[in-house]
Amino acid sequence: MTSSSSPTTFTDLHPLIIQTQILPRLEAQSLSSAATASSYLRALCADDILWSDICKSTWPSLTHPRIHRLISSFPAGHRSFFQDSFQPPITVVKHPNHHRSPSISHPDPGCSLTHQTFPTELISAVDIRYHDDIIYFGAEFTDTTTEFLSSALRIVLKDDPEVTGMPRSIAFNVEDIVDSDDATILHLQESITLNWILIDPTLKRVVNLSSIKPILAWITDSIYLRYVVVLPGCNSNETVECRIEVNLGAGKGGAALFVREVILNVQNVAYNHLSGKDFLVILNRTFFMRKTLVECGSDKTIRSLVGNSYIILMLSLLLVSCFCIFIYYYCYG
Repeated sequence: MTSSSSPTTFTDLHPLIIQTQILPRLEAQSLSSAATASSYLRALCADDILWSDICKSTWPSLTHPRIHRLISSFPAGHRSFFQDSFQPPITVVKHPNHHRSPSISHPDPGCSLTHQTFPTELISAVDIRYHDDIIYFGAEFTDTTTEFLSSALRIVLKDDPEVTGMPRSIAFNVEDIVDSDDATILHLQESITLNWILIDPTLKRVVNLSSIKPILAWITDSIYLRYVVVLPGCNSNETVECRIEVNLGAGKGGAALFVREVILNVQNVAYNHLSGKDFLVILNRTFFMRKTLVECGSDKTIRSLVGNSYIILMLSLLLVSCFCIFIYYYCYG
């Protein structure tokens, strides 16, 4: 084999090798970074099957058939879904002595009760991990056309292995936890992560309402974890808290913990629970503010999670992988 026949760039390799042997090995951040290297790689990295696999491995709740079909209908499919779900919601609070930037000074219709489009359904996709292991995933479909609008917002997912597909529990001796010190509670806070992705199927919008790690944990008759994210209120200097509480119960014999219940509600600064209609209005405002900042160029997408040096490193590793695969096919193919 002469040196002139060795691959030196990605274009020297068959696209099928890149798509089936190299790109599926990348994490989402690396895949997004690779897409910025050239128009050729951008086209290969835009494959929806790649992003579908990434979404489902990151959030197994998305394997629900209805959710999978819905995401496939998004403008950029699973790639745009991942980008919107991976980022926390954007919260901008304008204090009384703070002047709004002219770049985002156009009227904000987010809290006007008129001319708003409310979805007839909200979809919740919830995934909980202990370290890197999934201990719970489930989907909830909430009808917003009945008493939802006038009632206090409360979305609940209960443990039902036949419905949620909960694969496993946490190996903990419950008696040890009840008598444990703060270190054990801190361990649970650091180890149990949660994603609550809320989907508007009408306008194909999505937001992750979780702080990922809990901000508070406590023990009564069960173990409770609280996740909080702050959303913009209707007034420019107001915020509301989106609270998610996880109830961990004991398994048979007290030898393990499992997710018993997951509850979402929203409270204002006076700790009053918001109604479903108030929540939909605030949700519209959250989507509006994120869209505004994106249009103004202030949005930091997942591509900004890695620097240029990391991109160069990843592409160098990819090129080495390409060369090794080429040698393998050349010698044994």
